Amino acid sequence: MQEHDARILRGAALPSAACGLLAIAVSALLAGVPGALSSLFAVVIVLGCFGLGQWAVLMITRRNKDLFLAANMLGFVVKMAVLGVILVTLGRSPLVEDLSSAAFVYSALAVVLAWLGGQTWAISKAKILHVTPNEGSENA
Repeated sequence: MQEHDARILRGAALPSAACGLLAIAVSALLAGVPGALSSLFAVVIVLGCFGLGQWAVLMITRRNKDLFLAANMLGFVVKMAVLGVILVTLGRSPLVEDLSSAAFVYSALAVVLAWLGGQTWAISKAKILHVTPNEGSENA
C-alpha cells in the first residue's frame, strides 16, 4: 500500500472510530446496556464494511489505476448490498429483540458520515496527481 493510500485510509478510519466510541457512550447513557450493544454492533458492521471496501479499492487500483472509478462504484454497490443483507438478517433475528434499534440506526449513520467526511478530507489533502504529466514532451 502506498503512503498516500494509507493516509487516506487512516483519515477515514480514525474519525470514524472516534465517532463510534462517542456513539457507544451516548447510547449507553441514553438507553443503557441494550443501547451500548446496539451501537457497538453498528460501529463494527460499518467499520468492517467500509474498511474492507476501501482496502479492496486500493488493491484493485494498485494493479491498474484506470479502474479507479469502476472499483469505487463496484465497491459502493457491494458495501450497500452487504449492509442491506446484514440489516435485514439482523432485523429478523430473535437475538436482537432486546437491543435498541434507534441506537443502532443513529450510530450507524453517524459512523458512515464520519467515514465519508474523513475520507473526503484526507483525499483533498493528499495532493494526488489525476493526470500524469508526460516527461518527454516540451511545451512551446
